[in-house]
Amino acid sequence: MTNVAIPPKKYRRIGVGVVWDRDRQKILIDRRLPEGELAGYWEFPGGKIEPDEDAAACIKRELQEELAIEVEVGDHLITVDHEYETLKVSLIVHHCTHISGEPKAIASSEIRWVTIDELDTYQLPAANYEIVQALKA
Repeated sequence: MTNVAIPPKKYRRIGVGVVWDRDRQKILIDRRLPEGELAGYWEFPGGKIEPDEDAAACIKRELQEELAIEVEVGDHLITVDHEYETLKVSLIVHHCTHISGEPKAIASSEIRWVTIDELDTYQLPAANYEIVQALKA
């Protein structure tokens, strides 16, 4: 029997924005592209935190790049540590308020404004369900 070395899992710190509309009635979610990791799942927008930035700066940058919107990053909601088959992630989640720009699906297949209760009807990656529970608490 041969020993097969299992490569270590990649680790990523992800800044995630729970983007509220101005009336704080609805939250912005986007749908991942139909190919790649977690293809077709809905999620809260965000992205990889670069070495020279904190979660808030990452969220502002990613939402501008991927959705063409400006947000005000607010309070920290939750940090979710999760392991996928080949990847470990820490999702650092902040409440955000939409300031300007009409959201565009630049790096996703579609976007929607939904209520907290409507989130249960969307297929989200496992780690995102912890965010939903934190929002409902």
